[in-house]
Amino acid sequence: MDIIAKLKFIKQLIVNNTIPSIVTEGTGGTISARYCYSVYMRHLITAHNYGLTKIPNKVAEFGPGDSIGTGLCAMLCGADEYYSLDFVNYANSERNLKIFNELIEMFKQKTPIPGDDEFPRINPKLQNYAFPSSFITDDVLNKSLDESRLERIKNIITSNLMNSKEKIVYIAPWNESNIYLTDVDFIISQAVLEHVDELESVYTFFSKILSPNGYMAHVIDFKSHKIAPKWNGHWAYSEKLYRLYKGKLPYLLNRQPLSVHEGFLKKNGFNIIHIDKTYTTENSITRNQLKHPFKDMPEEDFTVSGVYILCSTKTSPFIYK
Repeated sequence: MDIIAKLKFIKQLIVNNTIPSIVTEGTGGTISARYCYSVYMRHLITAHNYGLTKIPNKVAEFGPGDSIGTGLCAMLCGADEYYSLDFVNYANSERNLKIFNELIEMFKQKTPIPGDDEFPRINPKLQNYAFPSSFITDDVLNKSLDESRLERIKNIITSNLMNSKEKIVYIAPWNESNIYLTDVDFIISQAVLEHVDELESVYTFFSKILSPNGYMAHVIDFKSHKIAPKWNGHWAYSEKLYRLYKGKLPYLLNRQPLSVHEGFLKKNGFNIIHIDKTYTTENSITRNQLKHPFKDMPEEDFTVSGVYILCSTKTSPFIYK
């Protein structure tokens, strides 16, 4: 684009009272142990409530952000292997160790899951935010909080000293051709899949790494993330303007609505066990403002601003023995 086109687009943003909200030096959220605890425990409890009762041993997180705290929470729930798959390497050992020590105390105290009063924007929602002692039992905690095990994990965090019992593997960028990962029990992502350009490749990747009896859970935010004054205003930008807006940023929004995600799930052989949709009609653009390729989007796509999806492979028995 020439300078005139850029100036016109900047003028449009000013007129719309829209300021780019792009974070390139961090992602926020996961710098807090309580945030990481709330995210993972909500995912695990929700999966358990829908019959996926086996505590996952091998967990992969897509887009962990500023720390691997969510994965460390998974290890304190009983997982022995955690794979962190990210676009850019944000995490650092000092922050991860601090979060891990805080998480240890939270598990020792069986801390209730931080709810909407503290984290109103975190999904999925729970009916009961008590610590899940029914399946994170004292036996599970005695094993996961064993002092020698905690020391081994701390050595991995601080010195990358791998051992034969626990693994923490940080992969960034996630799509390197030399990644070999299979038989993952649980894949999670939290407000990440809306940022991935190569979305179909991601779902294909998930289908390759997930165990036949595995499951995955994704929270996807379809809102404009402040790049437009209306929650769905990003669909009112033409492809040309949007490419100009994104420029050389490593990620922004892929602008893909719910039906596209559902299509990729179906194409890659996933079965949706539960889906929870958030509908938003306020602060919305009108349908005649939609630009190609969104002009003919289904009405549901036009009003769904967020979703929680829990799914498994087609071969999964759903209820674990």
